[in-house]
Amino acid sequence: MPPTLPDRYRLEVRLGDDEDVEEWLATDTALDRPVLLRYVEAGAGQARCDAFLDHVRAAAAVPHTHMAAVYAAGELDGSAYSISEWTGGMTLANRIRAHEGVPAEEFLPNASGLADALAAVHAAGHVHGSIDPDVIQFSAAHPAKLGGWGRARRWRDPDGDVKALAATLETTLTGREPGAVPPSQVVDRISPMVDRALADARSGRLDAEGLADALRAAPLQRARTAPAAGWTWRWVLPAIALVVAAGILVALGSALIQSGDRALPRPGTNTTRPGVAAGPTTTTREGTAVTTPPSQDVRVSIQRAIAYDPFGSDGEHDDLAPNAIDGDFATAWRTEGYFDPLPLLKPGVGLALEVTGPAEAIELSGIPSGTEFELRWAPTLPADFGAWTVVSTGTVRASQTLIEFPARDGGVWLVWLVDLPANEEGTYRSTIAEVRFRP
Repeated sequence: MPPTLPDRYRLEVRLGDDEDVEEWLATDTALDRPVLLRYVEAGAGQARCDAFLDHVRAAAAVPHTHMAAVYAAGELDGSAYSISEWTGGMTLANRIRAHEGVPAEEFLPNASGLADALAAVHAAGHVHGSIDPDVIQFSAAHPAKLGGWGRARRWRDPDGDVKALAATLETTLTGREPGAVPPSQVVDRISPMVDRALADARSGRLDAEGLADALRAAPLQRARTAPAAGWTWRWVLPAIALVVAAGILVALGSALIQSGDRALPRPGTNTTRPGVAAGPTTTTREGTAVTTPPSQDVRVSIQRAIAYDPFGSDGEHDDLAPNAIDGDFATAWRTEGYFDPLPLLKPGVGLALEVTGPAEAIELSGIPSGTEFELRWAPTLPADFGAWTVVSTGTVRASQTLIEFPARDGGVWLVWLVDLPANEEGTYRSTIAEVRFRP
């Protein structure tokens, strides 16, 4: 039975237990509002009651929008109790068990708010010590609240709090164990920056304040569009009609050419107008691109190739990067396979190449048609993505593409893929079989 409370509180419904703490929905009759009663059962011992009240007082000392407010606490009948804010009774654990996802537009402000509240707790010299989905209250039309105050602590360092909060937030998004799948691959409009922030926090590279800042900085991605309709036999009929029509026209043209006085002049072998590049595949800022590159000896040295994925969390086939410079067209570096178009998930992914010697052109081979890319350059591999200089942009239309540009000596070149073509498996992926620079 709950302890004997002051007369102003009336018990309504027993909610269950949170480890060794009982919970009830009660009414504060003096203010006519619902409240949450938490108490340690009688007989738990003075040490446990003292620990409960110390934990509750720590929460009461840190007012924050994303903290469950504490209204009262004390000892009665050999037990310790607290009266705190009632936010609807829904926790993140309830949402996970019900497979009720949290939309990105709700997740981002609440996740950063929870991290900010935890930072305030740490700044005040306190530690929660027992964060999991059961202690975060998040009912509809309420901000998420960090609760569970009065629990026995499992750890006593701030680092443990941050790791546990990040793991809880990630599981809330994915419904799986932390690290199993990037949230941006599961939840619409979640940025890969969220993946990286949560991964960094789980690994100890971010404190609570850093996690709050990283989550606040994460953009809300564009809404994903429905995939295009699958292949259908109805597409074949127009195609057959076009093929038949083309065959008839070719036959008529051949007959006219061979019909004596009615013969038409045969076209010359050179049909390219002077000054017009044949079949350009890209638009450039500093140079031009042609579909079929001339055969030349490669005299620029590529020191190494690096998979470059600053907006991802798990790498991008880093081990395959050397395949793009091994001289073997049968091997290739490839991106991950994405279930959604790349622009909906992150700004891009690419291959960085450290080069020595002056280069005036780059030859790319084995890239699927439809891959959109940017060619970027920097003197050294930059820590900030914004430090790259864009040299050229374009869309691959042939398996081999040559891009020419004003000479640059050494540095690091980035083949930055900004959109990937769909494949037969229903995913979006691209490859680079070989990269060569020309002086």
